[in-house]
Amino acid sequence: MDRYAILTGYKTSFSSYSSTDSRPTVEKVLKYSGNNFDIRKRADVKREVVVFKLLSGTTTLLVEDEKPQELEQQFQAIIYMEQPDSHSQKEVIYDRMLEITDQLFDWANDTSAGDIHSDLYTVTTTSVDAIEEEDGYLSTNVNFTSIIKI
Repeated sequence: MDRYAILTGYKTSFSSYSSTDSRPTVEKVLKYSGNNFDIRKRADVKREVVVFKLLSGTTTLLVEDEKPQELEQQFQAIIYMEQPDSHSQKEVIYDRMLEITDQLFDWANDTSAGDIHSDLYTVTTTSVDAIEEEDGYLSTNVNFTSIIKI
């Protein structure tokens, strides 16, 4: 099991899904292992971006097992959108944020885990955070859990 390869699989799979979906394609899809503050400083972050980030993982070890067989891996897709200066464009940006959130839900439901990476058993959406307004951008997180073969 290579967690970096699985993170790349999430990014590649969602990018492909977004480009073939009937909704507009997300401008930029990235993978990242730092923190949110570092992401805001990146030069390649465009008007809208989805960043896949691994979170914690846990294993279950049964008494009869020599080693764990599966890893329950939490990850999130962080959505950043540039906030417009004009008040009239704010509603459009909020609508687009919700559209990308829907697209992430649909991706997790429509895509087979094995198509993302051969070591994945499942991908499940667990929650969505509230949209936050920061200086110059909006952000939200869509949280997922995957079961990964060790």
